[in-house]
Amino acid sequence: MVVLQASEHSGCDDAAAGWPPGGRSGDSRHRHPADQAGRRLGCGAGQESGRTGAHSAGRSASDWAECGSFMPSVVTRARCRHALPVIRAVPRAPIPASGRLSCMSPADLQLSPPGLLLDALSPQREDGGLVQSAPEGLISPVRDRFDPVVSDVVKWCRGRHLTPLPETAVPGTNDRERSILAALGGVSEALAQRAEIGLSRTKMPAEVQHWLSSAPAPPDELIDRLLGALTGAAHDPLALVYERIVASPRRRRLGTFFTPEPVLDYIKGILDLRLAEAPRTVADPGAGVGAFTTSALSWWPGSAVHAIDVNLVTLGLLAARPDLHRAGATAKLHVRQEDFLCWLGEKWPRLRGPRLIMGNPPYTRHQQLTQGQKKQAQAASGRISPGLRAGLSTYFLAASLMALRPRDSLCLLLPANWLEADYARAVRNHLWHTTRRRVELHLFPNHLEVFPGTQVAAMVIFVGPISTDLQDMALYRVAENGQSGFSGILQNQVRREEVPPPAAFTEGALNPSARRARKRETTVPLAQLVHIRRGVATGANRFFLRTVDEKNQLPDGTCVRAVSRIRDLPGDVLSLIEHEKLGEDGLRCWLLKLDSSAAQIPEIKKLLDEGESEGIHERHLCRVRSPWYALERITVPDLLIGPMGKSRFRVVVNDVGAIPTNTLYGLRLRNPSSPGAVNHLAQWLSSEEGQAALRSVARQHGDGLLKLEPGPLSVVPVPAGIVELQCNAKISTRLS
Repeated sequence: MVVLQASEHSGCDDAAAGWPPGGRSGDSRHRHPADQAGRRLGCGAGQESGRTGAHSAGRSASDWAECGSFMPSVVTRARCRHALPVIRAVPRAPIPASGRLSCMSPADLQLSPPGLLLDALSPQREDGGLVQSAPEGLISPVRDRFDPVVSDVVKWCRGRHLTPLPETAVPGTNDRERSILAALGGVSEALAQRAEIGLSRTKMPAEVQHWLSSAPAPPDELIDRLLGALTGAAHDPLALVYERIVASPRRRRLGTFFTPEPVLDYIKGILDLRLAEAPRTVADPGAGVGAFTTSALSWWPGSAVHAIDVNLVTLGLLAARPDLHRAGATAKLHVRQEDFLCWLGEKWPRLRGPRLIMGNPPYTRHQQLTQGQKKQAQAASGRISPGLRAGLSTYFLAASLMALRPRDSLCLLLPANWLEADYARAVRNHLWHTTRRRVELHLFPNHLEVFPGTQVAAMVIFVGPISTDLQDMALYRVAENGQSGFSGILQNQVRREEVPPPAAFTEGALNPSARRARKRETTVPLAQLVHIRRGVATGANRFFLRTVDEKNQLPDGTCVRAVSRIRDLPGDVLSLIEHEKLGEDGLRCWLLKLDSSAAQIPEIKKLLDEGESEGIHERHLCRVRSPWYALERITVPDLLIGPMGKSRFRVVVNDVGAIPTNTLYGLRLRNPSSPGAVNHLAQWLSSEEGQAALRSVARQHGDGLLKLEPGPLSVVPVPAGIVELQCNAKISTRLS
């Protein structure tokens, strides 16, 4: 088991450590408070300015010994499937002949130089998890959102009542928000003037220049306080101001979610270890207020950094911020108010290499993209274009991969959905077959809201330059390492040559031993045993689902038993008694079953008239039905399963024959003649083995939530003995 984690500094000063004067970053916004005391190294702390793995490797053994640290080591990889990562800590004990370090304890390893520490943990847990429990969470921006400085800046902007910015300046926002954002231009301009280091007007997009110069100036006292916050806050106050002004739902149009500091530190550690040379050009797609841009200027002072975004306001905040202008950083900064996908095709090819695409692309869901935007994004992605259900960040990933030259690299913070979604299959296949580039997937915990309010898990992908040797794909599970940062625990490391790509880039799918074990088992896909389908999509559950009292006022035969929420069912069997209990509790558990002939019945006609007066017939699903009130007829399922869960998925035997709504999945045996087959399958799906199989195909969302989709659910491997499969048996059906 190999861990990438932060370590404690020995307390040496810069001179003793061999750093040149001024070698450390002066930007305290990118440094942990403990690092300012000279006691931290690694991904959870501040980083050494511009020191990549190549720079660190240039120091002698005596340099490291003088400061109490130890010399890094580069290991020549053996051609075997179980080889360890290329860079590791130097062991005090000999490396076993097997080449594995899993048997070694932490005491057998010395500390690594700045960056991530590759450490070996004794195998105390089979799943490779951290033994210690993590204290208070690292990412907690809510604590600082109500900082007095942030609140006072927002209050001042709200009190200006300016003409709103054009809607195209910040798409998705309303007039009131754009009026407040217009005033924010005065704050940004004042920051630059006060520090006397404003970015040259000629380097700013014209729209940004106009925004900065059009707003009134805020009070000097407010700017003084904001300048202080910019140099000492744990979270970027400019990002917090923007979040306070623009509500989260309206930030989603542009996918504006800012990157927490500990995540930046973790990414810095990856790049320190994996980049053999400092990039000459860095591109920050969807730059926002500049978390990655300012970091890149600090980490690689000699690199040209291009910040690309369509959001006028966030680019303006980035371009005028004081912490960009230390040591002449702005000479290397290029601010571009452009669509990144267009910029990538037009400007990127002319830039010098080696190049790095690094950032947090916009998290914009596919529903918020127009058909024209999707077609443009697909064209930019070329032959690995994602499907139309992909979000904008997946298009950014695909287009960036296609734009890499041999010496280029990529490191992006992304939502984790693409790792298993069908729409990204072409992207995953491309990564799988790119065997001469190292590919790393770092998965953050589901409960950690890196993208607040989205309920989407986060991950980091690193793709290295082309090597002369075959390279591995590695999957790391990121864990909170107390208050010191994150630890990346190596879960799987696989060779990709001559092996077909897995269906998903998940821990189970990338585990070679697990795949071999599954092949040895006698299993059948769940879809060979059952029909799987979602329940009825009504388009208006409150209208189509009736209470027992409402049902009793309608003619017989116009309602059927139904269920819409798995949590309403207390047991593992939905019997007649249990369904009657739902009605007694006032739940809506009867579904309208109407056709055009029923519409002539007075009671039904009155009900439909009431629905039309409420606009039910104009809702999307109702509008496309003819007539609008005639729901689809589905076969009664034998089993009901809830598609969402954190640790378990409820499976309920549908004894009463209720029709589920589309919030549930229904499973119906293909051969229902086998005695007890339904109960046997339900018992297995509810067992630890069955639940593990379901979790292995579930999609990970934020806040620890797991979701089953029909496609992955259909391939869940079920022991063949659970249900006897009779392929030629007729399927008996019960129509509701």
